[in-house]
Amino acid sequence: MRKNNFHRLKSNKSLRSLKFKIGAMIIGIIILSGIFISFPHFFRNTYTVTIASKQIKKQNNSTEYLIYTQIGNGDTRVFKNTNSLLEFKFNSEDVYGGFRINRKYEIKTYGFRIPLLSSYENIIKVKAIE
Repeated sequence: MRKNNFHRLKSNKSLRSLKFKIGAMIIGIIILSGIFISFPHFFRNTYTVTIASKQIKKQNNSTEYLIYTQIGNGDTRVFKNTNSLLEFKFNSEDVYGGFRINRKYEIKTYGFRIPLLSSYENIIKVKAIE
């Protein structure tokens, strides 16, 4: 009678090598996704703006507050005002409600504008200017 020794055909060395490769791929994916998520936070700006208009944009279960502004040199810019876990910002509704049309503010933002993807800089701090 012949015994089935299929499980012995694979050596422990090749099995360990396969586990190591899978583990390395999982760790690599986690690191790359962390970099992708935190990448916009490295681009920070401060602007002095006059609020021209504001709008609420709802998509699926998320709410994005859009702030239309005019910068001191006459250019117009759109910013978003959303909560950010990485920035510990959880008061976007209060910030949105506090903005007054035709008033000047100094805002601090992170991120960058990509028109093709409808990506805006996110407001993280606001200070009213008299």
